[in-house]
Amino acid sequence: MCMDQGAFVLLSGDEEIALENVASLLPTATGLKLVDLFGKTREVTGQLEEIDLLNRRIVLTA
Repeated sequence: MCMDQGAFVLLSGDEEIALENVASLLPTATGLKLVDLFGKTREVTGQLEEIDLLNRRIVLTA
């Protein structure tokens, strides 16, 4: 059974970030560091609230 329904989504406040090219999520002191397939990084602040594998979303709170 294949459950691949597309990319995960990161929800941080009002911001919604598609994680289609993200290879790694790394914890930092203030949130998460997103590393894409090409090594480009982006920091997102917030505290991890939920990882919902069935609905393919990760939720951060401020």
